[in-house]
Amino acid sequence: MRTTEKGTFQMLWDCPNCGAEKLLGIDHRHCPACGSPQDPARRYFPSDEDKVAVEDHAYAGADVVCPACETPNGAKAEFCVGCGSPLTEAARVRVRKDQVAGEGQAFSDDSAKAAAAEHNDAKEAERDAKMAAMAGAPAAEGGGDKSRVLLFALLALGFLGCVFGGVAAFWKSDAAMTVTGHSWERAIAVEEYKTVTESAWDDAVPAGARNVSCRREQRGTEQVADGETCSTRRKDNGDGTFSESEECRTKYRSEPTYDDKCSYTVDKWVEAGKERATGKSLDDAPEWPKVRTSSTRREGARTEAYTIHLKESEGGDAHTCTTTEKQWSSFPKGQKVQGSVGVITGAVDCNDLKPLK
Repeated sequence: MRTTEKGTFQMLWDCPNCGAEKLLGIDHRHCPACGSPQDPARRYFPSDEDKVAVEDHAYAGADVVCPACETPNGAKAEFCVGCGSPLTEAARVRVRKDQVAGEGQAFSDDSAKAAAAEHNDAKEAERDAKMAAMAGAPAAEGGGDKSRVLLFALLALGFLGCVFGGVAAFWKSDAAMTVTGHSWERAIAVEEYKTVTESAWDDAVPAGARNVSCRREQRGTEQVADGETCSTRRKDNGDGTFSESEECRTKYRSEPTYDDKCSYTVDKWVEAGKERATGKSLDDAPEWPKVRTSSTRREGARTEAYTIHLKESEGGDAHTCTTTEKQWSSFPKGQKVQGSVGVITGAVDCNDLKPLK
C-alpha cells in the first residue's frame, strides 16, 4: 500500500452549555462565548469546507483528561490547566474511529452528537469486553444493548453446544446382547498391464508415452497489476487534531495463462477389478480369493472386514460391529455379551464388548 500524508487539521467541537458550534480543537480549549472547557468526547471531524490546517504541529500524544475536573490537557502536561490537579493518574482521551472515503467520494457528515454516541458505545464495549473476559468468551463487537444481548446469546449457545456434544459423545447405556451371527469379506484388487490413453500438461507427460499430440489450452490465471484504488483516511490524533492521508492499493485483473495439453498412450498397471471371498459364519474360515496372475496380470492391494452381528435382549435393536479378526473369532454365535450403546447415536462401542458368563 502506498500512503501519502495530506496534512494535519483541527477537530471541531460544540459547546454543550451555550450551544456555540464549530469550535476549533486546538485554538479553543475553552468556549470563547461562555468559557466552558472543551469536551474531548464531543470532538468531530469537519467537512472539507470547514477544515483548518495546523501548521508545524508537534504531536506529543493524545490528550489526558483531568480526573478532578475532566478538563483535557496536553499529553506532556503534569498539572491540569483548569484546576491545577496533578495528572499522574489521568487517562488518555478516547479517539474517534477513522473516517475513510473512497476515491471521488465525500466524507459522511459528522457532529458532536455522533461523537458523543460513539464515545458511549466505546465505553459500553469496554465493559462488555471485561464481562466476556471474566466469562472466558470473546467480546462481541459494538456497544449498547444489542452487543450485550449478542454476547449472552453466544455464551448460551456455546454452553448448549458443549452440553449436547458431551451428551452425544459420552451418554451411553449398558445393554445385554446376544451374538446372532458373523460375516467376513476379503478382497484383492486385480491389476492389468495394458495400453491406456491419458492426457496431461506437457511437463507431466510420463516417460515412455507414445502417440503424443499436444494443443494449446488455458492452464490457469495470473494476477496482473491494473492501476490503483485510492481512498482518503482521517485519523483522530486525540489532541484536538486529525491527520489526513491518501492510501492507494494496487488493483489487479485476472489474465489467463496457457500451456500445451497433451494426449498420449502409455503402458501401465491399472486396476481392472477385484476378486472377493465372503463368509457368513465362524465355520467359514476366512481365506483370500484366488487371483489368476500372468505377465500382464497381478495382485494389487488387499482389504478385509470382519463383522459381528448382535441383538439386544428381549426383542431389542440389532447392531453390528466391524472389528479385528481376533476379536471377531472370540465371540461364538449365541454368546451373551455386555456392551455400551450410545443413547443418542444408537451405535455400539465395539471396543467395550465383554462376554457374559
